[in-house]
Amino acid sequence: MAIAVAHLRSAGERVTPARYAVLRVLDAADLSDEHLSAEQIGSRVAEAEPSVHRATVYRCLTSLVEAGVVSHVHLGGSATVYHLTDEPPSAATGLGHAHVQCSSCGRVIDVPHDTLEPVAARLRDELGFRLDTTHAALLGTCRDCT
Repeated sequence: MAIAVAHLRSAGERVTPARYAVLRVLDAADLSDEHLSAEQIGSRVAEAEPSVHRATVYRCLTSLVEAGVVSHVHLGGSATVYHLTDEPPSAATGLGHAHVQCSSCGRVIDVPHDTLEPVAARLRDELGFRLDTTHAALLGTCRDCT
C-alpha cells in the first residue's frame, strides 16, 4: 500500500481519506489472496469508515485504476474484481500479473506476468496481436477440482 500512496503523491494525486480507506481494504485483501468486487470493497470500507459513501468508493476505484495503483480483472461469470498492482504498471514493461480462475470452485489464482510470455510472443509474431493478460482471467480447472 505504501507504494500506491507514494505513486499517487508523486503524480500529484490527492490521498483522500476515502482513497486511503479503499487502499487499506485492498491491501488487507491482497495479504489474504482475496480478489474483491466493488460491492465487497464498499462493504468493507463502510465497516471501517462509515462516513465514506458507497458511490465515493466506486469513484475512488475508477480513479485509482486510472492512476495505475489498482488493477481490475474480469472474471468469467461474475463481477469485476480489484487488487493493488504489484507496482504501477507501464505498457513498456508489461508489469503486473495474470489470473486464472477455476470454472468449478471459482478460485482465482495469481500467475507471474512472464508465465504467458511464450503465448504473447507467438500472438505478437504471428498475428501482430498484443496480448494484455492483466485484465481478464483465463478459465480452467484447478488441481483441487480435477
